[in-house]
Amino acid sequence: MTAGLITGCGGGKAADPTTTAAPETKAETQAEAPESKEEATEAETKEEAAAASGDLNIYTTVSDLQYNAIVGAFQEKYPDIKISYTQAGAGECKTRIQAEADNPQGDVMFGGLVYADTLTYSDLFETYVCKNDDKMPDEFKNTTGVLTYHDAQIPCLWVNDELEKKAGVTITGYEDLLNPALKGQVANGDPTASSSAWNQLQCVLTDFGGYDSEEAWDFIDKLMDNMVITDGSSAVYKGVYNGEYTVGMTYEPACVQMLSEGAEGVHIVYPKEGVTSIAFGSAIIKNCKNLDNAKLFMDFLESDECQAIYNECGARQANANLDIENEWLPNLSDINYKAADTEGLAKNQEDILNRWIELWKTK
Repeated sequence: MTAGLITGCGGGKAADPTTTAAPETKAETQAEAPESKEEATEAETKEEAAAASGDLNIYTTVSDLQYNAIVGAFQEKYPDIKISYTQAGAGECKTRIQAEADNPQGDVMFGGLVYADTLTYSDLFETYVCKNDDKMPDEFKNTTGVLTYHDAQIPCLWVNDELEKKAGVTITGYEDLLNPALKGQVANGDPTASSSAWNQLQCVLTDFGGYDSEEAWDFIDKLMDNMVITDGSSAVYKGVYNGEYTVGMTYEPACVQMLSEGAEGVHIVYPKEGVTSIAFGSAIIKNCKNLDNAKLFMDFLESDECQAIYNECGARQANANLDIENEWLPNLSDINYKAADTEGLAKNQEDILNRWIELWKTK
């Protein structure tokens, strides 16, 4: 778990108390009024920023790159809000929020939340639909009243070129991970604690018949024979890059980020069996101490400005209506994209994870 503090100082010259402004005439008021809806929104945002102050305590699961870019931009917009953060896995964040329910220490959980969490942990979060929600595509609208969706993540495989060659395998999909040459060389996070590992699990189950398919669970059983569970999702892609593992079951944004920064000797594989997409979101912690600032942060996450930042950081922004692209992200039409049974997976998440736990105990 990592904690930090970001502070911003802002403010202008105080008004001269001895000066009294002349009353505005109706004509002057109309002349100075914003000329368009966009100008009106900009004026409202500036007034909002000028009035915003106090604290914002963030619990987050996102990468350093995303955190610094997104929270940094929010801080520029609201310089008088003092921001502190705690960085941990999704499971750890939710456990902490649950433990602090009688006296919340955080204001928002930034990242790591999926639809299933609205069924399991809805009592931990405030109901809030941000002002930008109507801009979002239907599949990313806040229909539960709890989650503000900001990006879509696709699971992928992250392969170390040298170790793949040494093992004598060519990895094109999940079935290749059953090769005996990869025993102890397939890194994965813990789906009971990591949202990206849960994303991988639901993808594999979808590819091989569904969460209620014995064939799918037989495949999971065999896959576990070659698998190593890491301490956190970042250990998966970092371990592959550092040569500890041949292949990692991980998530697209982290890999794209590394490639865009010049990483060599590794490559992304989108499993030939198919990939699913899962919407990730954030939420306001129930009875938090800084509710107004938490709402401002939720609004910002779905703003056009922030959605563009997600794309720049190698993530697929939730608002696909925006005309922005990232050269490192292939179009969904160029990979074998599948729709998952999001509702069924969410409602049965506890049973799915319990079955995973029982299977893993046999290894």
